[in-house]
Amino acid sequence: MAINDPDDLLVVLFKHLATENKAKSLEEGRPIYDDQEICEIRAPGSKDVKVFPATAFARWIDDPLTGEQTKQSYAERFSHQYRQFKAKASQTKQGTPLDFAPFLSEGRRSELKAQNIYTVEQLAAVEGAELKNLGPGGREMKNAATEFIGESKMAAPNLRMAEELAALKARNAVLEEDNKIKQERRAAEGTDSEFDAMSLDELRSYIEANTGKAPMGSLNRKNLTRMAENSRPEKAA
Repeated sequence: MAINDPDDLLVVLFKHLATENKAKSLEEGRPIYDDQEICEIRAPGSKDVKVFPATAFARWIDDPLTGEQTKQSYAERFSHQYRQFKAKASQTKQGTPLDFAPFLSEGRRSELKAQNIYTVEQLAAVEGAELKNLGPGGREMKNAATEFIGESKMAAPNLRMAEELAALKARNAVLEEDNKIKQERRAAEGTDSEFDAMSLDELRSYIEANTGKAPMGSLNRKNLTRMAENSRPEKAA
């Protein structure tokens, strides 16, 4: 059977992918996730799965009206699959997924998702008839969600400080390791840290003062430092 479009051979699946918004999480003091539509593409006989944002550029196509080339996204390229996805997929907004709510049991989480409530923020915002639809304990869950958001917001500065301290600690560890390597290198080269702070001119002056003779030629720091070490008064004695 002839295949008119190679895309017809591909297995294409659109999904929602929740990715953490690091900046927003630090600001709010709790995990905040952004919902992103992605496109998974599988070729027959291949184990590879290619993943792209649904709105990302997929290819150039010729406009049948103008004859000009226009950009096409993956959602447009695989429009049939995308329409099926939009018709059936649950739409999740930005927020803290119910999985991170410690006051909910797994059963409660499943019940809320069945009622199109996917985030703590959505639960806290439920009012009126929708709140009654949550059944017994609905008001308590809403209040717990509101309290969770408030407490997280209050703890946010401490979390940001802890994040900054962790980053500072990591940077200090790198600097300490660099200094250790430098000290080991200096020890292997027989140099002294006393000369590390000296400029090239100061090294030349030190050598001249101890030997009575200025270094000749264009010498690099390593050579000048070695000459300074050898010109120490105690070594000359």
